[in-house]
Amino acid sequence: MNEDKISSNESEGAFNEFIEEQMDHWIEGILSDSYLENIAGRGSDVIVEMNGIESPRFIYDNEGSGQGTGNQGPGKDSGKIRFSIPFRKLMQLLSQKLELPNLRKEGQGKIKKISQEFKTFGPVGILLDKKRTFKRALKTSIATEVYVPDKEKWDVQIRRNDKRFKLPEDIEKPKFRAVVFYMGDISFSTQGERLELEKKLVSFIKNWVDYNYGVNNVEHRFFVHDSKAYEVLEENFFRVDNAGGTQAAPVFELVSQIALSEYDTHATNFYGFYFGDGEVFEEDQKEVGRVLEESIVPFFNRIAITLLLPSRMSILNQLLKAKYPNSPTLRFAEITHKNQIVDTIKTLFGEFHAKR
Repeated sequence: MNEDKISSNESEGAFNEFIEEQMDHWIEGILSDSYLENIAGRGSDVIVEMNGIESPRFIYDNEGSGQGTGNQGPGKDSGKIRFSIPFRKLMQLLSQKLELPNLRKEGQGKIKKISQEFKTFGPVGILLDKKRTFKRALKTSIATEVYVPDKEKWDVQIRRNDKRFKLPEDIEKPKFRAVVFYMGDISFSTQGERLELEKKLVSFIKNWVDYNYGVNNVEHRFFVHDSKAYEVLEENFFRVDNAGGTQAAPVFELVSQIALSEYDTHATNFYGFYFGDGEVFEEDQKEVGRVLEESIVPFFNRIAITLLLPSRMSILNQLLKAKYPNSPTLRFAEITHKNQIVDTIKTLFGEFHAKR
């Protein structure tokens, strides 16, 4: 008696397709709700919990015929399912949704990474290359008239000399390094909702740069400023006590000094992200422009200034936008509502289009 059977691979494949569809909705939810913080921790897998999904299983019918019937799968009576998604897969899905290009790596890539690739082939080895072996065997069979379709001879004989094996070869590839500088304004006006917006952006930036370069190839450094600039630990970046007064130029100056003195500018990719309300004096604004022009823009892959809930006194970006209207290195963004988080990410990392 012939029986229709569903293999475990087929059932798993159907379930995986359903999971992928649900993941697509989940990613859209992350973006629409601007829930970008804590999606991963330095390349670790992300635990996902979804409602309304029941894992596929097979049960026997009442007659005991041995033919299995599947349960109803996803539905309103289903429970929850938890599974992990690799960090790289999550960032790949997010980048596809956001249409973000990968970061362009600059410099000489002085650090070298050795990997094995199958680029050469020989008559002896362990891993048989079936495609090349068959081609050589077919040529030999034609030459020896073992394979002659016109005479209804269809044999293809694989002889020892026809076999070709994949041989591993050590390939030296450049391994690029990146340093990311985060700069935050801790004046009295930068707190509450501004700080929450900053957290969301910093979380995504960290994950995005880690994804592009590899977690072990990225260093993240954090700086804050009131009227002076200080380097702080990451865990203290959002918890430094607010102080009175603000002057942005010192933090740009400090970051530029560290970048140029502590790192090889020919082998390091620099990224800088500034967050604040933009309420500075005109002289401070001009000084920021000078530091950018002399010490940051010529050496950095990307420098971005994001104003969080700016007011009519937020003038930091006014002069800079006029000075750098077509710079792919320098990006400007302003957030007046949390729903603009996604658009801001696209501004900071999307394709550059020069303004005419």
